[in-house]
Amino acid sequence: MNSVKLTAVVCLCVLSVPAFAGTVPRSKHVWIITEENRSYESVIGSSYMPYYNSLVKKYALSANYYSNLHGSLSALMRLVAGQNVTTNSNTTSCFDVDNIVRHLLFHGMTWKTYQEDMPYAGYRGLGWANYVRRHNPLIDFVDVCAPSQRLNSVPFTQLAKDISNHATPNYAYITPNLLHDGHDGSRAQADWWLKQQVPKILARPEFQSGGDGLLFIVWDEGNLYTDFRCSPSVSKGCGGRVATLVIGPKVKHNFKSWKVYHHENLLRTVCNALGFATCPGAGAKASAMTDFF
Repeated sequence: MNSVKLTAVVCLCVLSVPAFAGTVPRSKHVWIITEENRSYESVIGSSYMPYYNSLVKKYALSANYYSNLHGSLSALMRLVAGQNVTTNSNTTSCFDVDNIVRHLLFHGMTWKTYQEDMPYAGYRGLGWANYVRRHNPLIDFVDVCAPSQRLNSVPFTQLAKDISNHATPNYAYITPNLLHDGHDGSRAQADWWLKQQVPKILARPEFQSGGDGLLFIVWDEGNLYTDFRCSPSVSKGCGGRVATLVIGPKVKHNFKSWKVYHHENLLRTVCNALGFATCPGAGAKASAMTDFF
């Protein structure tokens, strides 16, 4: 395995953080589901995605959310590290870059990445069946390459066991396989998967009234060939306009935000929710998505 060292100055300072970091309520149960390669207009209001759009009507939608760049791994790295760590989608390296797992470990919090079709926990190959490594960004950091952490990258089937055993982590990152995340499969297939799996998460205690559950369903990038938007006024240079759902008992219902957001804003929102005084990469200076609460 190659090891790539990138210069990073990290301050994981122990500061007194109030119960609300900004106006993002604290949460010990943050969930992220990533979908693939669909622009906002192709999913919002789509007759192929009735379940997804039922969530849009009930919960909160970020309607001016733009991916920073194209390329799945590059885009997803912005969600977990706040920067473009590599442009090599077939990397097997471990990068020494600040990331959300480093902050979770520093604060004594738990994490897992649940990957559909991954053959076994800790698998570091490029792909298996309809699992691809490039859609699992957390395993590319030295923090996760360490023997003590690599087994937190697990097959998706582990989630049902963790739910049954009340063993879900503070931070859960979920990736459907290529057929279910919209990458190779249809929108209808992606919607079917969400309909099967999201209710199981929303049935958990943290998503009941008074709970602190927080779920993001986010698309990594828009259409790879036609959508390069960065904002409502900038049509070229980025990864396109994507839909992002925010769900939780403390999240506004039937709400639509028109503020411009990017992946680092979601990362900052996660950091604030978990009570971190610091946040990786561009998340350190990004504004949190406070209008959702």
